[in-house]
Amino acid sequence: MLAALPATAAGLLSGDAFAPILVHDRDERSLEQGVGGYPHPVPGIPRRAEGPVAYRRIAPAPGGGTWRQYWLFYADNPHDRGILRTGRHRGDWELVQFRLDARGRQREAVVSQHSATERCPWREVERGAGGRPLVYVASGSHAGYFRAGVRDRMWPDPNDEADGRGAVLRPKVQSVTATSPSWMAWPGRWGPTRAGWVPAESDSPRGPAHQPERWDSPEALARGAQPCGAGRCDEHGECDGRETAMAGGAAGLAILAAGGLWRRRRRRA
Repeated sequence: MLAALPATAAGLLSGDAFAPILVHDRDERSLEQGVGGYPHPVPGIPRRAEGPVAYRRIAPAPGGGTWRQYWLFYADNPHDRGILRTGRHRGDWELVQFRLDARGRQREAVVSQHSATERCPWREVERGAGGRPLVYVASGSHAGYFRAGVRDRMWPDPNDEADGRGAVLRPKVQSVTATSPSWMAWPGRWGPTRAGWVPAESDSPRGPAHQPERWDSPEALARGAQPCGAGRCDEHGECDGRETAMAGGAAGLAILAAGGLWRRRRRRA
């Protein structure tokens, strides 16, 4: 698979066979990076840029297995939400996690997509060099997918473009806990963006350990994820049933309203 990827690969192999290889969309302008050099006053972050880094946290899973979480940082999320251009925010933390059984065998994968997640069996995850899993990153939003393609989102949110033709990063890995390195304990937001009164505006996010819905229970996060769309929801129009239904309902209401108006005018005539 990796031979077919673009020749723009960067970063260092980490020796961690489960650390994701990040395959960006060709239009991506804000690539994954380490927190070093990020121009926001987060106490304890390195002053110099580090290149791509996946921040690994290992947590227990049922049956004696483990969850391996890889937290990914982006300096900017320039993705608009709908027609009001309200989704943009500085700082962006994304997540991909893998469950291993008690023997260390891969079982499943979960990846963050906006405010939701998607859960797939390991067999649906493509692999690159060294067997490392591939995650396709959507342009601007940095939502992750296990197949390249265009994903439908409910109007007025724009679709996710993750064509897999952009920069390929092999992040090095740094282990983290809730208190180490020291910047992990900082409870503030990773950027100056604050939501206002306009609907769907976004704050800059808090750090990994201060996102309880993702940090406190990787197992619960997996149970609440959307079912795997790999292989069936990879192209525009394949899985937009809700939007199609809404559009059809709106069209039906418009026809009924037009028919009622026509009948009223006919009776008056």
